[in-house]
Amino acid sequence: MQRIRGESMISLLIGLAMGLLVISGGIHLWMTTLQSQRTVLQESHLEQDLRSAMDWMVQDIRRAQYMNAAWRTRIMSTCNDNFCGAAEDFSVSANQIEFSWDRNDNGSKDNNECTGFQLKSYELRTKTACSPAVWSAITDAGSIKVTALQFTSHCSWVKGTLLRHLIVQITAALPNDPNTLVTQKQSITLHNAMPATALASDCT
Repeated sequence: MQRIRGESMISLLIGLAMGLLVISGGIHLWMTTLQSQRTVLQESHLEQDLRSAMDWMVQDIRRAQYMNAAWRTRIMSTCNDNFCGAAEDFSVSANQIEFSWDRNDNGSKDNNECTGFQLKSYELRTKTACSPAVWSAITDAGSIKVTALQFTSHCSWVKGTLLRHLIVQITAALPNDPNTLVTQKQSITLHNAMPATALASDCT
């Protein structure tokens, strides 16, 4: 009689170990791919959120010190209306801007016509009232961590008045991945030119 020879226990264990190794490698590759896709998706959301915040800021800043028929009160040397002169009407620092504009075209500065933007506690905030000044968050630090907000201003002469230009730069990171940084930068020309005396301290 011939003997029927089978696989030894050692061979079976080796085969099983190799199979598990292949499966483990496949699972690791799959998880790495998922993580990579998740990171790309988070970065995309981060860029989208930052772009939306930038668009909001740009549209608002362009209106700084707008007043209907301002040409009647803003002559070449002075600015004689309710949206000139005070720090809340227009002031820029490295990481904050404040300004006012006539939202309802009535010529008076109402309490909701002071606005601005600042960075505080990793959140972008907007000013929504003149007195007392009220600042409200427009980004959530739990989903987008804003690490830097910078305003750089300069002016140019246009027909005897000063036209203001701002460069706004925002940098943000994912809260769970501080190394993933996204930066948005935009140059803004403000619509409303001002008399030279009203802007001497703000222009470079």
